[in-house]
Amino acid sequence: MLLTFYTDKETNKTIYMQLYEYLKDEIIKNNIKDGEKLPSIREASKMLKLSKTTIENAYFQLLTEGYIENKPRKGYYVIHLSDFQIKSEIKESNNTFKNINLKLEEKHFKNEDVDHSTFEVKDWKKIYSRVLFTREKELYSSSDYQGEYELRKEISEFTNLARGANSSPEQIVIGAGVQYLIGILAGIIREDYNNAAVESPGYEKARYIFEDYSFNTTEIPVRDDGLNTEMLYKSNADVVYISPSHQFPTGSLMPIKKRLQLLNWAKEEKSFIVEDDYDSLIRHESKPVPCLQGLDKNDRVVYLGSFSKILLPSLRISYMILPVRLLEKYNEIKNRYTQTSSKIEQMALEIYIKEGYLQKHLNKIKRIYKKKINLIQEYIKNFQGNKVEVLSADSGLHIVLEIKTKISPDSLRKEFEDKNIFIRIIETKKSSYIISLSYSGLDFEDIEVFKSSLL
Repeated sequence: MLLTFYTDKETNKTIYMQLYEYLKDEIIKNNIKDGEKLPSIREASKMLKLSKTTIENAYFQLLTEGYIENKPRKGYYVIHLSDFQIKSEIKESNNTFKNINLKLEEKHFKNEDVDHSTFEVKDWKKIYSRVLFTREKELYSSSDYQGEYELRKEISEFTNLARGANSSPEQIVIGAGVQYLIGILAGIIREDYNNAAVESPGYEKARYIFEDYSFNTTEIPVRDDGLNTEMLYKSNADVVYISPSHQFPTGSLMPIKKRLQLLNWAKEEKSFIVEDDYDSLIRHESKPVPCLQGLDKNDRVVYLGSFSKILLPSLRISYMILPVRLLEKYNEIKNRYTQTSSKIEQMALEIYIKEGYLQKHLNKIKRIYKKKINLIQEYIKNFQGNKVEVLSADSGLHIVLEIKTKISPDSLRKEFEDKNIFIRIIETKKSSYIISLSYSGLDFEDIEVFKSSLL
């Protein structure tokens, strides 16, 4: 295979990201055929006169997103993306996640917070004061039903650049929390749609909202590569709620082939996909995977984002990118909903994004959380290696572990709760449990709990 790649010296993108985007584009256009073998790292290095590290990084990102696979002792091969036929998935693997009812406790657990050292309060206070003193006239009126236009503009540009979305400010709806926005979406579509599918295990509060709006809900099992697409086809769902870039709580990443199957499902069934992009900006070993909304060519994906985890849980600002086909219906009903996010905080967040504070903050938290997750894994390996195995820790702000023990589920939860740590049990096995544990709110001193016997 001959690769005709040339670096662009006018761009700020690294060479490996340029190569990754070139190869991805060639695969999507089928210029590099399905099943075709890529040059080895050494061959590509000689052919393109680039370092082996550059080739490795580009290939690794393609692997992460599912565009290629690495066959041991054979090399790198392109995944068959053009094959949209849903293969039989009846045979369950040992890694299939079971249907678990997750009940959130009322007790406050420190690991569910964000790290206290990540947010520069002085920056926010400075911006907040600017809003109070320079935009005084705007303070005496309520916010736009849809959210402040200038903030929607900043969010649109941010998601298009950072997440590969395809949006305009007119498509964005701002609200205090994802649940509120799902309620608006349900109000838009409920006259024509009444069957919703949700991930299992998944974000249960999404299911509650659909049920509150009289939707029939179906739970679709999540595998190690995301939602079971065969069961989705059989579910008669009109809308499906998913978190493909970092599934909650399993941490699974949906590869590109399954993403295309989902988009194909939405097109064929004239249905909608609700993409919750929960904490997907945090990836420790690879670049964030582009969102599903940016791949959508048929205007069938509703995108949900939030600043709760990347900034502060107390900053109740989330946003929804509506498909263009739903905008007319939304404009008919939007005055039914009062804007729930503070206008002052919306104006402050607009400045925070526009003047580069958000990007600076993201760079900081990525360093802190990478250091934190590395320390957790080190402690588990050195002190808990015989009974705790890390299954997923590459992305997001929670870690998935397998704990070998024969104690009851309630006893397992209590062991962690006694240390003020909340866990979610994803799967129960004969002599072990698979659990999800958020680490964002743990201080470095708290992480030492992994040194001591957890069980």
